[in-house]
Amino acid sequence: GESLATFNRWHAKRCIHSRTCVMIVSDGYDTGSAENLGIEMQALRRRCRRIAWLNPMIGWQGYAPEAAGMKAALPFIDLFAPAHNLESLEALEPYLARI
Repeated sequence: GESLATFNRWHAKRCIHSRTCVMIVSDGYDTGSAENLGIEMQALRRRCRRIAWLNPMIGWQGYAPEAAGMKAALPFIDLFAPAHNLESLEALEPYLARI
């Protein structure tokens, strides 16, 4: 949340616009306030076309997005996908080609 707040404050205005797809690579275990992460995700969502969140933990058997930060971010995510091996990254190509 804090990192996203810094990005939104200092960089988003000049590099994110209505045709931008933002890709976040994170496990979603934010150490800050989940509420803050939700606020910053909402601000980012208003600026961009799509948000893709790549989570390396999705590839683990039995994973569920139970962390408070991940739950706060999910409503603003267009694609929630694994990023735990090369095959999972290759699987993103059809989605990214459509953007």
